[in-house]
Amino acid sequence: MQVIRNGFLSLLALAALTLEGHAQNTVAALECDFPLASTDDWNMAASTLQYYIDTAGGWKVSQDSFAFDGPTKVTIDGKEQAASLSITISRQSGKATKTLSSGGKSLTISGECKKMESSGRKF
Repeated sequence: MQVIRNGFLSLLALAALTLEGHAQNTVAALECDFPLASTDDWNMAASTLQYYIDTAGGWKVSQDSFAFDGPTKVTIDGKEQAASLSITISRQSGKATKTLSSGGKSLTISGECKKMESSGRKF
């Protein structure tokens, strides 16, 4: 759930990429830790998120990284707004970069990911 408080965008739990029925197409299951991040307009709460790298869910898999670019929704002053979410995770280091953009504003945060148990292939 993402909400605005006192003019700031708080992204409390952006777990929309936790996909149901992920076992068939899953390349990896990752748990990623992201610290608190903010700009003048936005504030993203620290979070631990689980991602299922699912090619059917829009994830792109390359030799070096996993990447996702797609739409998401944020709630600002009680109203849902369309937003864009971009995530890139290095397969070698586990370093992750997540960018959320909406209304001409964006916030980028860096974090770290580790493998979770998964019935899919490991990276």
